[in-house]
Amino acid sequence: MYTQAELQDAIDQLHEGKHSIVNCEKLAAIYTVMDHLNPNYGYSFDSNEKAETTIGYYGDSEFLQAVHGKNVAETWRLIDELMETLSVINPRLYDSVMRRL
Repeated sequence: MYTQAELQDAIDQLHEGKHSIVNCEKLAAIYTVMDHLNPNYGYSFDSNEKAETTIGYYGDSEFLQAVHGKNVAETWRLIDELMETLSVINPRLYDSVMRRL
């Protein structure tokens, strides 16, 4: 049986190594084992690591320029708040957006 530390070391090595289908398959297997050993183990923007993933460049609109370079998790929280407000003040528009998603 492997420890979680050993599995995390293997994950780190595979992330640092050559990107290939074989390594991707190995990572998938290791993540599956990690999930099995610890059901609370998972990956999200709210993890202890506080992933600093930022939004890339997607266009020249005012909105896309405003979010360019911003933290993804914070931006999604703001969009979620906006959508909740929209569902109350304009349900038809909210429903239309949700259908498009």
